[in-house]
Amino acid sequence: MPQLPRVVWALGGGGARGLAHLGVLRVLEEEQIPVSGLVGTSMGAVVAAAYAAGGRLDYLSRVAASLSWERLWDFRFPRMGLINGERVMAVLRLLTKKKRLEELKPPVWVVATDLLTGTEVVFKEGSLEPALRASISIPGVFTPVEYGKYLLVDGGVVAGVPAGIARQMGADLVIAVNVSYDPPPLPPGNIFEVLMKTVEIMGARLTEAQVAQADLVLTPRVGHVGTGHFSRAADCIAAGEEAARRMLPAIRHLLGRARPGLAACGCEGQEAFYNTGPA
Repeated sequence: MPQLPRVVWALGGGGARGLAHLGVLRVLEEEQIPVSGLVGTSMGAVVAAAYAAGGRLDYLSRVAASLSWERLWDFRFPRMGLINGERVMAVLRLLTKKKRLEELKPPVWVVATDLLTGTEVVFKEGSLEPALRASISIPGVFTPVEYGKYLLVDGGVVAGVPAGIARQMGADLVIAVNVSYDPPPLPPGNIFEVLMKTVEIMGARLTEAQVAQADLVLTPRVGHVGTGHFSRAADCIAAGEEAARRMLPAIRHLLGRARPGLAACGCEGQEAFYNTGPA
């Protein structure tokens, strides 16, 4: 029987839009699409860690849709950030069962950015808590994380869709999930929206270059949802599920192309993004 290719999924950041990853994972589970590893940035890292820690997708989806996210913002005097993040981390500790990265199945890597050098920092082992706290730390919104010689913020600053990092996990195939934002021409309503829209705009071109490193890209239709619009959680999860089902023929075609002899499904007429250049 032909061996399945090693497929690593790169889950991009995007705040509330990143909850679409839950819908994508639900379809992958139902359709028995291989997930050999997960590399996540920001909300992509949160979803990957909660899932790989053993969280059932139905449960995680219910939590995401019912949680009063606004109550998790623990404001502080803004010296280096507006939110301390302890309330958010209390929830994440419960969802990830206080596991370490090396205990997660499938394996998960978490991406953050070092403010001092401007380079990516990839957590591959150790405690999940500092990794997730760093990866979600939108500059100006969350206080940065001091970790050893690093001063860490959101991984989206350098790797909004970490496809290239996923390749380093020993992937035969990298499939990315891009939950990018299409900002409406409306003025921001508060300081959070100012900061979040600024980061999104700065990362837009970088994201284009990163998704080109994937073999296939899924793009849930959540571009109209703002980073902080967690009240739209159910809509985002449904959009992720819809995107994965829409792309199932393309995914199966790619798996069959990677390992001749595997059952493959034609994908004529399907929306797909293939990178046919060298890895």
